[in-house]
Amino acid sequence: MKENNFKPIQIKLAGVTHKNYQVHIKKWGSPDIGSYAVIREPDNPYDPNAIRVSLLDTWDMGYLPRSIAARLAPLMDEGRTFLAEFVKINEYAPYDRIGLTVRIVETTDE
Repeated sequence: MKENNFKPIQIKLAGVTHKNYQVHIKKWGSPDIGSYAVIREPDNPYDPNAIRVSLLDTWDMGYLPRSIAARLAPLMDEGRTFLAEFVKINEYAPYDRIGLTVRIVETTDE
């Protein structure tokens, strides 16, 4: 039996201005969505611990910050799974860009 000592982490996603992530956050960043997939990217050329947050592995929203990814990547590599729950949209006035705050929680089979 694995010991579950993971405490949920609330964070702002990184890389939210990459590709079409701004469009995706504007369209799918909503409490109605509820949660997003947390997807490990071990072959990412910029960070071997990279973890992407995505809706249905189709609409990418951003990445976990490096420090959080470094902590979660080994757990995911062991087979543990996580999801990102919507917390809020972050707006950066006077700019048009937005971000997304999520709560990372571990999923269970129970």
